[in-house]
Amino acid sequence: MKIDKKFDAPFEKISLHSPESVKAVCDKLQGTSKTEYDIRSNGNHIWVELGQKKQHFWSPMLHLRIEHANNQTFIRGEFAENPLLWTVFLIIQIGSIAVFLVALMVAGIKYHGGHNFNLQLLAMFAMISVWLALHLISERFKRKGMQQREALHNFVEAISAT
Repeated sequence: MKIDKKFDAPFEKISLHSPESVKAVCDKLQGTSKTEYDIRSNGNHIWVELGQKKQHFWSPMLHLRIEHANNQTFIRGEFAENPLLWTVFLIIQIGSIAVFLVALMVAGIKYHGGHNFNLQLLAMFAMISVWLALHLISERFKRKGMQQREALHNFVEAISAT
């Protein structure tokens, strides 16, 4: 499955309706389809996630910002990963970097001292393997969440058209 680049960068839709009517459509959808979408808003910002029944830990969320200029309403959106999953990945990555640096320093000290540093080389290789595994896992989650990103993108099309 090819990952479409339109979901990687922020996007923008133009609606001929006022920001208030776009927010009203979102509120209406929030009230009628609680199982379909979880919609939260604060001012001109709207966060959209899939409902609890369809949501997985790799499911994306959508942040929309509604702005009005030149008699047009701009709906600017950006996809984001699940914050909990992102935090876990970040902690694992920082931990592996710390282990790599400590192993590198200890290996350097042992090398200059003329001692065996094979264990530190093994630890550094293991941390590089962890980084590679994290990258591959994140790419897999992106592919798994692609249909859900398309559903969220269709949601934006629906609110910009009505």
